[in-house]
Amino acid sequence: MFFSRVFSFAVLSLSVISAAATPVAPKKRAVSDVLAVVGTLQSSTGTILPQIDSLANSGSATQANISPLLANLVDALNTASTSLNAMQANSVTGSSNAKEVSNAAAPVVKNVATSLNNLKVQKPELASLFVPFGIDTALNELLVGLDVVVVGLGTLLSEV
Repeated sequence: MFFSRVFSFAVLSLSVISAAATPVAPKKRAVSDVLAVVGTLQSSTGTILPQIDSLANSGSATQANISPLLANLVDALNTASTSLNAMQANSVTGSSNAKEVSNAAAPVVKNVATSLNNLKVQKPELASLFVPFGIDTALNELLVGLDVVVVGLGTLLSEV
């Protein structure tokens, strides 16, 4: 009789533990979390980059009016990096998930590079501002953060 009680308790405990030990949703949540970070970054850069392009293309870009925009751009990149660093490493696996994140992140990175290159071409003297603001470092940290969270993303981004 004592054995049946112990056996029942053990079976009940194992069933509760095994039911709670196999969550499936975190992978999907991880993908949506990464896409949310990329979406927020896209939204932020979507307001900053057109202003940089407008100033560069009109020839009216100066250190005084470009510096705040570069600071905002670096803040947006650093915010995204911080959000990615808070996520678990390798939390997004699978080629379809990596491709989905790559398709969302590549245009953002490309737009940043295009706008900064445009500024560099139109106003070469302002390119020296990139270093003090840490734009290269911020972009690198973003890409490393994406590659750490999303397995294989670095390879996919290099193909895009």
